[in-house]
Amino acid sequence: MVRTEFAKGYDIFRKIADKLTEDENVKLFVYFIGEKDDKGQSWCPDCNAAEGTVAKAVQEYADENTILLTVDVGDRPFWKDKENPFRKDSDVRLMVIPTIVRWKSTLRLDGDQCKQAELLEMLFKEEM
Repeated sequence: MVRTEFAKGYDIFRKIADKLTEDENVKLFVYFIGEKDDKGQSWCPDCNAAEGTVAKAVQEYADENTILLTVDVGDRPFWKDKENPFRKDSDVRLMVIPTIVRWKSTLRLDGDQCKQAELLEMLFKEEM
């Protein structure tokens, strides 16, 4: 069963990601999304559109060593700021959300790619 974690904001994300990667057997995937409101809807329509497909792909294709860390990148004004730390971090280099990355690798899906089940399957099944 896939373990899921959540981080709100950049600093908490980095602390959790660093902690989770202490175990070399863990496959950490980081899923970056826009902040959600009280009804569970993100200000980011693409994040809302991808959510169900991503959840289904995680259940179907991720193995027992997988951890999915979902990261709230903040509200729209914070995200749009070109100086926000998610955009500046050399490990992350986010340009668009949603984005899913296999942490500490080059494997990633950006934007509309996160809505494509076949790409998600390849991402979660890829061995490194």
